[in-house]
Amino acid sequence: MEWNSSAPDASTGRFAKEQADRLLGRLAVQIARTIKSHGAEEVHDLRVAIRRFTRVLVVLKPCFPRDESRRIRQGLKKIMLQAGGVRDRDITLRLLAKQTRPAAGPLARQFRGERAEAARSLAASLKRWVRRSSSAKWRSALEGGASEDFAASAVEATAERILPRMAKEYLRCGKDAAREKAPAEELHRFRIAAKNLRYTLDLFAPLYGDSINGLLQQLKGVQTLLGGINDCATVRRMVARLEGGEEILAALKKRQRREAGQFRQHWAAAFSSGAEAARWADCLRHAPEHRVARKPPGRSVPAALAAGRSAGA
Repeated sequence: MEWNSSAPDASTGRFAKEQADRLLGRLAVQIARTIKSHGAEEVHDLRVAIRRFTRVLVVLKPCFPRDESRRIRQGLKKIMLQAGGVRDRDITLRLLAKQTRPAAGPLARQFRGERAEAARSLAASLKRWVRRSSSAKWRSALEGGASEDFAASAVEATAERILPRMAKEYLRCGKDAAREKAPAEELHRFRIAAKNLRYTLDLFAPLYGDSINGLLQQLKGVQTLLGGINDCATVRRMVARLEGGEEILAALKKRQRREAGQFRQHWAAAFSSGAEAARWADCLRHAPEHRVARKPPGRSVPAALAAGRSAGA
C-alpha cells in the first residue's frame, strides 16, 4: 500500500484510520476463509491478521475511541485464544509426525481429536462474529474519539518517535536472550519484543517503502529461530499432560536445546559487532522523503526459512 505524504492531511490520525480500515478488511476476509476451511494454513493466517489489526489499535491508540478500542481488542483476544488452541495442536501433530517412537501414533490420534473439537469451537465463534456484522460495527465504532494533538501530528514524526525506541528494546532483549543458559523468561520476553516490532514495522511500512526490507527479512529470520524453540516448548507442554510420551519429551527437550544454540549462534554472528544496531537506528530514524509503493506483507515466514519451522504467529 502506498502512502501519499503530500496529501493535504498526511497526519497520524488519517494514517491510523486508513490502516485500521485496511487491516480490518483483511481480517474479515481471513475470517471468511477460516470459516470455509479450518486448515492449519488458514488458522495461521487468521492469527497473523488479528495481530496486524490489533497492532494498529495499540500503537496508534490515541487515534481511536478508548472504550470501543478496548472492547474490540477484548473480542479479538477471545478469538486469538481459540485459534491458539487449534494452532498448538497443529504444531504438536507436525512434530509428532517426525517421531518414530511407538508412542507417537497414539498421541497423534488423541491430538487429532482435540484439534477437530477446537476447530469446531473456533468456527462457531467466527460465524457468530459474521452474523453480528462485527466488521461494520467495529469500523463504525473506531470513528472519532481521537486525541487531537496526537492525531494531528505528522505520521512520519510519529513513526520516527516509536520505531527506534522499539528497535532498541528489541536489541536489548535479544542480547539478554542470546546469553548462554539464558532463562526461559528471557526468551519469552524477546519473542514478545520481536513480535511487537515485526508487526509495528509492517504497520509503518507504507512510509518507508523498500528501505526496511532488509530489516524485515532479518527480523523474520530471528522470529523463525525463536518459533522453532517455542514449538518444542509448546509440544512438550501438550505431550506432558498425557501418559506414554516420556521418550518423546526427552527428544523434544534435546531438540529445543539445539534450536536455542542455533539462535545464539545466529544472534552472535549478526549483532556482536554493534554495526547492525547502528544500521537499525539509522534506517528507522528518518522515513524516506520519497514513498515507494510496497506490496502488503504476506505470510509471516519467508519460504527459505519456513521448512519445518514456525514464526510463532
